[in-house]
Amino acid sequence: MAKRNVTIDVIKALAIISVILIHGLSNATLYDIYAPFYIWQTVPVFMILMGFNAANAFMRKGYENLPDIFARHYFLNKAKRILLPFGVIWLMQVLIQFFYFDNRNIGELLLRFLEGGYGPGSYFIPLLIQATILIPFIYLILKKQPTKMMILLFFVSLLIDLMSFWLNISGSLYRILIIRHLFSVTLGIWYALEKSTIKLKWVVIPAAASLTYITAVHYYNWELIVEEYWHSQHAPSYFYVLFIIMIGMKYLKVDQASLLDRTFILIGQASLHIYLTQMFYFWFLHERLPDFTGIVYVLMFLTIPIASGIGFYMLDDYVNRTVLKK
Repeated sequence: MAKRNVTIDVIKALAIISVILIHGLSNATLYDIYAPFYIWQTVPVFMILMGFNAANAFMRKGYENLPDIFARHYFLNKAKRILLPFGVIWLMQVLIQFFYFDNRNIGELLLRFLEGGYGPGSYFIPLLIQATILIPFIYLILKKQPTKMMILLFFVSLLIDLMSFWLNISGSLYRILIIRHLFSVTLGIWYALEKSTIKLKWVVIPAAASLTYITAVHYYNWELIVEEYWHSQHAPSYFYVLFIIMIGMKYLKVDQASLLDRTFILIGQASLHIYLTQMFYFWFLHERLPDFTGIVYVLMFLTIPIASGIGFYMLDDYVNRTVLKK
């Protein structure tokens, strides 16, 4: 079994904490602390790492074609890791909708399963499912000529994004489609394929161009002919995000003997479950808790989702190791 890269876990931990901050702080505060340059890039971080981890797994197992990758265990593993914990949260939300909000619209409740449930960030689960299906195809496209195909897919993903704008796809549909994250996943796969030869300095110029784009769309109201609501969550931004990840992978030193580092590793391992619990927290619990302010408010909206998410992760891990293994 390959040794787990705990540096990735720490990066995921920082990303999931950023997700919670995005949903807990006001937009004005986020702009004041320049969140577009780090906190607001959290979903691209997750998508790049998803592509990176998947490509590394494919290479380690020697997969050469789609039948190898799309074996029965591929989808079963993804279902256990993504759909089962999401299904638990969705069922809890359905029960609350049914009994607390008196929402008896079965069609809407079922549709919400496809849309990722209720709460901020609910679009993330549909993105993960679509990425699970698309990553093997992208991996095989990039495998023989990684850099050339990565550049080609940059323009392809941008074209698809432009076409969705020209076709006037509704915002509710666009938010759950992977269109804006096709290239973030692609970059993760490219990084995995080229990690032994790629140098950090090679990414500086495209990262600087991405940084310029992020600054322009967030702080100078620069508008391109693409969907505007998601601001920098489009292909031109992602070289900057990749650059940040590469710096973290190269220079972040993780000491597993340190309690703090072990805590961050655990948070990173539980990041999906924390994502789900924070979604539930901000949807239902947040406004029903005492109206604290200042640091107490921040600690409350950070601690509750993280602690409950870790507990949820441990329970899910226990069920997978004991009940579902039998």
